Amino acid sequence: MKTTILIADDHPIFLKGLQEVIESEPAYEVIYAAKNGMEALAIARTQLPMVTILDIDMPEMNGLAVSEELIKLIPDANIILLTMHKAKDTFLRALEIGVAGYVLKENAVVDIIQAIEAVTNGNSYISPEMSSFLLSQRRTNRNPTTEDLLSTLTPSELKILKLVGSYKSTKAIAEELFISEKTVSNHRMNILRKLNLTGKNSLLRFAIEQR
Repeated sequence: MKTTILIADDHPIFLKGLQEVIESEPAYEVIYAAKNGMEALAIARTQLPMVTILDIDMPEMNGLAVSEELIKLIPDANIILLTMHKAKDTFLRALEIGVAGYVLKENAVVDIIQAIEAVTNGNSYISPEMSSFLLSQRRTNRNPTTEDLLSTLTPSELKILKLVGSYKSTKAIAEELFISEKTVSNHRMNILRKLNLTGKNSLLRFAIEQR
């Protein structure tokens, strides 16, 4: 069974090129190529693609708005956003909504297959160039309440939180720390509980905001 994919972008040449790249992989099938956000949302509602790939900047309804509406209807929807811009606030908003993949359009040809593979396996994906940009940003002021919450974490939990903020997967963290994936998952659950975090991507968003 092929992985069904909906793509949406208001630039026809980019849209056609993206479809060709995706369908170069035999396991993937683009079932629809939408030209704006409203069209993408309407098709996603009826066709229920396994992966939805959306440009952030689209007429009628932008990619963030489509993502928010789609996740309300299908909470476990696999969404990948495409963007021309490296903007931390937009990225954090995408995480808050529950978007699984974030790909810079300049690297889409290289990154999109890896992004699809990651999100269909239940993981997140961020373009390496976007990760490098975010890692270069530094947060200098923290809320005292946040400091109090962080003080409840053990050294092991703090180490894992830092690795989460560096976009490491559970598997990668386990390999780096020479522990099992189950141990990492247990630590992550404890961190979520201690920090009073809930929702998809909440731990990654928190970790990024603390840098």
